[in-house]
Amino acid sequence: MTSPEHTLVGIHLVMAAGAYRRYGLPVVILAGVASNLPDLDGLPMLYDMARFEAGHRVWMHNLCTIGLTSALLVILQYRFDWLGLTAKFFATRIATSEAPASDLEKPVPTLVVLAWAVVCQLLHLPCDMVVSGGGGLADWHVRPWWPISNTGYIYPMIPWGDVGPTVVLMVGVILAVRFPVQDRTISRLTLLALILYLIIRHALFPI
Repeated sequence: MTSPEHTLVGIHLVMAAGAYRRYGLPVVILAGVASNLPDLDGLPMLYDMARFEAGHRVWMHNLCTIGLTSALLVILQYRFDWLGLTAKFFATRIATSEAPASDLEKPVPTLVVLAWAVVCQLLHLPCDMVVSGGGGLADWHVRPWWPISNTGYIYPMIPWGDVGPTVVLMVGVILAVRFPVQDRTISRLTLLALILYLIIRHALFPI
């Protein structure tokens, strides 16, 4: 998946689970950030394609680094409250928020930060497994057991860059903003619609 799609999947997940209603904007920010952390192993593309090919979906797409980066997010939250600071920035300077200031100041519990950091990064892996290849691109195998094992997994259902997931996820966000009382149900239906799209798209137009 693309970075915007990973971000939206994470956001819909915390909304569907009711975490947004309980912890507010900070947990949405956490989901957006954590959902993209595994793709940091794609940064070598900027200077060395050989390293990119060797490390993409390997160095950060594994249980070891997911655990380490999740712990790092917890430490940064404990030390600097980066979620609270970022939430206040968006709420006061960019977005319009109906939430009272006290909700933005309420800290997200440490175990909640850790749990959602892990869950959003873990969800990143199957998303990459089913969206891969196409258009002459290589099928990068996800290697979740690295560095203990180089065993990789790939189950391409739709090609990377397919616009369908973006449309489904964005429509879901727009509807959730338009009808905030039903945001939890809308996010659940959005994730279900995404799964159905993958299945139907693959059945009708296999890679």
